[in-house]
Amino acid sequence: MNTVNNLPSFFRELPKDLKIIMARSSIANFVFNLNPYNSIYIIALGASGTELGLLTSVSLGLAAISTILTGWISDRVNRKLMFLIGAFIGLLVPLTYILAKSYLWLIPAFFFAGISDGIIQPAWTAMYANSVKNKQRGAIYGITNLFILTPVLFAGLIGGRLVSISGGLTIQGIRPVYLLQFALLVMALLIVRIRLSDRIPAQPKKPLNVKTMLQDYGKVVGRKGVRSWVGMKSLGSLSIGLAGPFWMLYAAQVHGASAMIIAYMVTLRSLTQIVLSPFSGQLTDSIGRKKMIIGGRVLMYTSAAIFLLLGENMWLLMLAWVLMGISDATGIAWQAQEVELVNSHQRARMTALSVAAFNLLAVPASILGGWLWDSVGKYAPFLVMVIIDGLIRMPIIYRYVPESKLLAPEIEEESAI
Repeated sequence: MNTVNNLPSFFRELPKDLKIIMARSSIANFVFNLNPYNSIYIIALGASGTELGLLTSVSLGLAAISTILTGWISDRVNRKLMFLIGAFIGLLVPLTYILAKSYLWLIPAFFFAGISDGIIQPAWTAMYANSVKNKQRGAIYGITNLFILTPVLFAGLIGGRLVSISGGLTIQGIRPVYLLQFALLVMALLIVRIRLSDRIPAQPKKPLNVKTMLQDYGKVVGRKGVRSWVGMKSLGSLSIGLAGPFWMLYAAQVHGASAMIIAYMVTLRSLTQIVLSPFSGQLTDSIGRKKMIIGGRVLMYTSAAIFLLLGENMWLLMLAWVLMGISDATGIAWQAQEVELVNSHQRARMTALSVAAFNLLAVPASILGGWLWDSVGKYAPFLVMVIIDGLIRMPIIYRYVPESKLLAPEIEEESAI
């Protein structure tokens, strides 16, 4: 398999299914980065910071509930089918935003988003992870990120331009972005439906009942490091998730960033992540997943400090987002560490546990984030994020989660590269 030295040959030699997975992931990332104005749109429709947090908590709570069931079904039945169901429900999200007359109209959108994410994430993560062997996972993930993330470079600029010519950071200005998102999501669904092979896990058949589900999850939780990892992920909603809805609000309301400044921030962050992904992937395989995870977090804390304290200077605001991009590039290590803690036929369940754990505390965390924003100070959600993430989550990874690259290799799917 050729690597970064010969990218065209590398891409040509990839299995067809992995190319389809990459294409859909590329579209999904483009759609997500097309619209960094979601929180601004919701506030413009009349929601307060607390109400924004409450709506976010509804979506995350539904994702936590649905992912446990659908993650297990994905490992037992058909991962492609589960993805298609989730993707169809996901189409209803941008449609609801387009039609919304007030923030109350968005309640169904948050329901649809939560259920859709809960169905899609376990199935899709397992299909992607099982296409790559553990020994070169970091390197392959890093190189495929070049293909998956490159369209993101244009997403922020296209979204920002579309908002600017449609009326700026207003309801009418942002609404056309949702129409474009809908069209792209339809295209992604059709590509997967037509081109991707069925992904039916090869496991002994058992009755699809609660007893089997509990037994299957018990096997996953019993593996070394899984409980510590899941516990650490549960605190993510009280740190990363708590601050998540407020980054762009802070940039716009406190630092006075325009739609195009926000677009440049998103683009710089994405460009940095893309350029450094192959290097990050190689480091992930050589020095280990845990060192990359913790090192990336140190960069994120530095970025947050610059963003909060010095962001009125637009150049320093951009620098903060470049550092965020470097931190994002270490996400390869997070992906590799999580899926390698379990066998290939357990990965949808592992992802389900991880998503559910993160979202379990997300309901109170989102409400807490809104309260901190409205009542304590606009800096407060970010301060809480750094304290919980740096003083609790990272020590758990360092002390209690084994380095996955050192674990005994498992039997992998024949189609994996």
